[in-house]
Amino acid sequence: MNVHVVLAVFRRNFIAYFNSPTGYVFICLFVILSSLAAFWPDEFFVANLANLDQLNKYLPLILLVFIPAITMSIWADERRQGTDELLLTIPATDLDVVVGKYLAAVSIYSVSLFFSMICNFIVLAYLGDPDWGLFVATYFGHLLVGLAMLAVGMVASFLTGNLTVGFLLGMLMNAPLVALQWSEVGTTLIGEFVGIFRKGADTMAIGDCASSLSHWSVAGQFMDFGRGVISLASVVYFCSIIVVMLYLSMVMISRRHWTGGRGGSLALHYAVRAICLMLIAVGLVTFAERSGLRKDISIGQVSSLSPQTRALLASIDPKRPVLIEAFISPEVPSAYVQTRLNLLTALREFEASGRGHVKVEIRPTELNSDEATRAEKLYGIRSRKVSIRESGAYQEGELFLGVAFMSGASKPVVVPFVDTGTPLEYELARSVLTVSRAARRKIAVLRTDAQLFAGFDQSTFQPTPASPLIEELQKQYDLEQVSPEDLTNKDKKFDALIAVQPSTLSPQHLDLFIAAIRRGVPTAVFEDPMPTSMNVTPTSQPKRPQGQMAMFQQQPQPKGDIGKLWSMLLIDMPADQIVWQAYCPHPRLKGVLPPEIVFVDQGCSHNEVFNPNDAITGGLQETVMMYPGWLSANVVGPLKHDPLIVTGEATGYTNFTELMQMSQANPVPRRRPTKQHYTLAMHITGTPVVEPAVPAVEGQPAPPPQEKAEPINVVVVTDLDMFGPDFFALRSQANNSSRPELDFQLDNITFVLNTIDSLAGDEAVVAIRKRRPEHRTLTRLDQLTESSRKKKESATESLYTDYEKAIADARKAFEDKIAKLNDRKDNDPSKMMQLLQEIQIVQRQGQQQLDAQVAKMKATYDKKKAEAEREYDAEVRGVQRRYKILAVLLPPLFPLLAGLAVFVNRRAREREGVSRQRLR
Repeated sequence: MNVHVVLAVFRRNFIAYFNSPTGYVFICLFVILSSLAAFWPDEFFVANLANLDQLNKYLPLILLVFIPAITMSIWADERRQGTDELLLTIPATDLDVVVGKYLAAVSIYSVSLFFSMICNFIVLAYLGDPDWGLFVATYFGHLLVGLAMLAVGMVASFLTGNLTVGFLLGMLMNAPLVALQWSEVGTTLIGEFVGIFRKGADTMAIGDCASSLSHWSVAGQFMDFGRGVISLASVVYFCSIIVVMLYLSMVMISRRHWTGGRGGSLALHYAVRAICLMLIAVGLVTFAERSGLRKDISIGQVSSLSPQTRALLASIDPKRPVLIEAFISPEVPSAYVQTRLNLLTALREFEASGRGHVKVEIRPTELNSDEATRAEKLYGIRSRKVSIRESGAYQEGELFLGVAFMSGASKPVVVPFVDTGTPLEYELARSVLTVSRAARRKIAVLRTDAQLFAGFDQSTFQPTPASPLIEELQKQYDLEQVSPEDLTNKDKKFDALIAVQPSTLSPQHLDLFIAAIRRGVPTAVFEDPMPTSMNVTPTSQPKRPQGQMAMFQQQPQPKGDIGKLWSMLLIDMPADQIVWQAYCPHPRLKGVLPPEIVFVDQGCSHNEVFNPNDAITGGLQETVMMYPGWLSANVVGPLKHDPLIVTGEATGYTNFTELMQMSQANPVPRRRPTKQHYTLAMHITGTPVVEPAVPAVEGQPAPPPQEKAEPINVVVVTDLDMFGPDFFALRSQANNSSRPELDFQLDNITFVLNTIDSLAGDEAVVAIRKRRPEHRTLTRLDQLTESSRKKKESATESLYTDYEKAIADARKAFEDKIAKLNDRKDNDPSKMMQLLQEIQIVQRQGQQQLDAQVAKMKATYDKKKAEAEREYDAEVRGVQRRYKILAVLLPPLFPLLAGLAVFVNRRAREREGVSRQRLR
């Protein structure tokens, strides 16, 4: 290759393009379209992320118009002007000419892309804090997409001598690379058409074919770059297109040598060579995909998997590959757009990191479709109704975001629905780990008065659903509900034991439970002095009658002495003391929740509140416990006591009897400030002291022999409400843009699951569960709308206060009226009966009037609240509209000014040496 010739051809084409203002007009058009695609869609502000996801979606369509505008004149213009023969007579090879012209086209596109990159980065940097690595990877992907389409457009230009035809051919030849991303839509239509004429057609096979075709589109291969990942497979894909198309361009330009005589045989020869080159390119791309070489260069590492997940995927047995079927709605509400994108991203990363051992099938699923039937029939995945807030009002939506995992003959693991707060990497990693194992670990759940499994409530005669904790654990473990007697069965082996409120056990059952701990069964103990989420007896209270005993007021069964368990563990837990803490990290909840709702994060204390040296709590950020107790350890003894969760200093305690009076909450309980750090959860290990043998008593059976104590592993938590249904709901609704009132990043569920995993000796996903990717948001927009949000919240709170006051006044007036009638006294029996009848009539009529008045006030409150929310939404949309206009109008100014400077300079040079009389 002659470098001098290549540079000469390159300069000629490059200067010719930028020596005219027309080139800058095209650049302005490209920048405007890029800015429109990036910032004009509402999804940009809904997602609230400082990235170019919207531009990535529309860029192939923009390039489908812009690239042919560059390539149409590469060779067609040479033919039109008759300069092609002159160019081909210079001492240069066909390769020199092709490479020189291609580099010129690449430079033109690169300049256009550079203007777009600078303008878009300025906008993103002004609105938020963009991720440099993600931004660079995105534009590197844009560059590769353009280079590949430029090479295709060059072939189109070599086929004709007409500029218009060259433009149209460039669009037509690039169209398949762009249109393949919608192959799923096309194959769905084909499948429906085939199904009309052929019953029982395999529509799922058609869908799999569509997924494969979509993967080979430029959008499918660009997807990694849009997430900040540089993928070897994608780089090889685009480079392969460039090499193949440049080779075809050389064939087109050299055909003048063999158009006569043997032209037919040589055409077939070159066609075979081109096909072989394409097959080699496909093989290289497939090999690169199998290698799994990829690098996440984003600063936040948002799209990359953790080292623990990659190690887990690398450990999959090749003989037990994992198949993942994802049933995902093609269109989702705005609040779930980012969730859907994150799910697709995570699934792609799992497949890429699985190195052929993990296969992912994405099935676009709509209501009442074949995919929906398959999801429900095989895996029990159904559409989920979600509440979303759009245009100031809450609406119901129905969508699919379910994933199923299979491996060999193992029971499938199903994630029925991925909500906005679902920890994606953990859910996927946990499911892959579970399904790829030959056998699951076994967890025993002790049968106590705390009903965790689905059953039947004998006091209400209603079926009770299973606790969300049980449903969560069943995705990973084999669970079995056991009685204390089952713990003595040596044939039953369990990896861990869960005991919720063991103080409700009978004396004999409590002794059996303590003996199981002494034998070394890893145990999680949840003992709560004041449970609120379950109908279970508090620690200090007598056992409540159950079932028929409650109906006939029979005496309840006796409770065991929970102090025996604490003595064996060498700890103390006051049975009737509830910890409170005057600290709340959430401004909108301050003064609303009682201090017995204990928030624990690093802001409540100068000391460590979560034990960083224990796998259970290392990396946790915030938990909340409801009316918890507290623990203290006896410093003398063979056991090791490691506090896991500790409060701050603004603390104290309240007695249970003072919190609850006559089975009702006392609004003004006596709170005793102590300003001490209370331990709310503790990890206990070591070998307990063997109790002395109990001497035999004459006339009674001999006591069982004392078993040798084994090393114990016990975690004691003083609150069982922390894994209640409300906290599972809060976890699932976190990050929901339409439900900001539920956006709490709490680690309650993470702590409980970490506890069970650690005790069961299965810590493979503990570190993954605690991982929290951080997305860069549009911070300036958040700041601009913060005052409007506070104004709306203040107005809503004021409306609610007025609403409650109006109801209280109406209720008091009604009660005063009834009290006046009751104060009337008359000894005449006949008048007394009349008075009672009058009171009943007044009560009935007054209650009806009160209900109507309350309903009217409620309607007025709802109307004013909706108006406040509409005003807030209008202000937010106004701010967004202003930035949309600025983001679209300002970027084209840079290339426009450059083009104007070139035009002025060109006109000035044209006027040099020309007499004034000849100038107009």
